Amino acid sequence: MRIAIVAASGKTGTQLVKAALAAGHEVIAIARSPEKMDYEDPAITKRAGDGYNEASIVAALEGADAVITTVGKTNLRDKRFDLSTAAHHAVIAGMKAHNIQRLLVISSIGAARGIKRKGLQRNIYLWLRRKYYLDMFQMEQNIAASDVDYTLLRAPLLYDGPAKNDYSILDTEDYLDLPRVSRTDIAEFLIQETTANEWVNRRVTIADNEIAQ
Repeated sequence: MRIAIVAASGKTGTQLVKAALAAGHEVIAIARSPEKMDYEDPAITKRAGDGYNEASIVAALEGADAVITTVGKTNLRDKRFDLSTAAHHAVIAGMKAHNIQRLLVISSIGAARGIKRKGLQRNIYLWLRRKYYLDMFQMEQNIAASDVDYTLLRAPLLYDGPAKNDYSILDTEDYLDLPRVSRTDIAEFLIQETTANEWVNRRVTIADNEIAQ
């Protein structure tokens, strides 16, 4: 399978590329500055794509069999709060243009509406990032209303480290605590789900079992 990974240059994107190659897939690695990606593998095609430039995303998705996105706002001084909706509008347009049906999206548990967490500090954090998470929630709604076969994975707190392969899949919004999982586990889960299709048209998260249970 040839998997397009949008935002392939970030920490999670890098793990997705590694997991896809390890599983024997070819990769279209898409980033705003593809020349900065240090991947050197004949199975990787590097392409430029900007979430705010629909034409660039449409062009970059050509030839893909499935798409995984890990789009996230990194420049907090950028006052635009519509990156998720804009980028995924472009992705859906590209998928339609190239007859791609499978889409896997890394969202955030912060996109869940009405979620409350233990501790004042955590809820203040949610409030401060409310525009960012509202954009993610709207992105999820737009994708759910489209005709693609999607899996929305609401990422918990991510950390660097090797895969534990010891996590639970949560398909409710009842996040009793702040779940966490490694970027490696989330990447391997999504690459497997690309072909397993066990969570099509669902919103899920995964969390280390030591936290989830």
